[in-house]
Amino acid sequence: MTQLIFKNDLEKNKLEALLIFLKTWNIEAELKTSTRKAAKKQKSFSLSTGLWSDYSVDSKELRNKAWSR
Repeated sequence: MTQLIFKNDLEKNKLEALLIFLKTWNIEAELKTSTRKAAKKQKSFSLSTGLWSDYSVDSKELRNKAWSR
């Protein structure tokens, strides 16, 4: 099986013309459309996860300790 992927949306009449053209050459073809996947939202960084999850420290306090050295 060979796949032909169009990256831009084509007009319906152009797709129909392409399918008709392929059928005149005895090429079996079918049309499958798909929607683009939405971009994933970037998660915000949180001090409450991972390394600092067991400590009761907030980001301001941690920054103050880090920059006062």
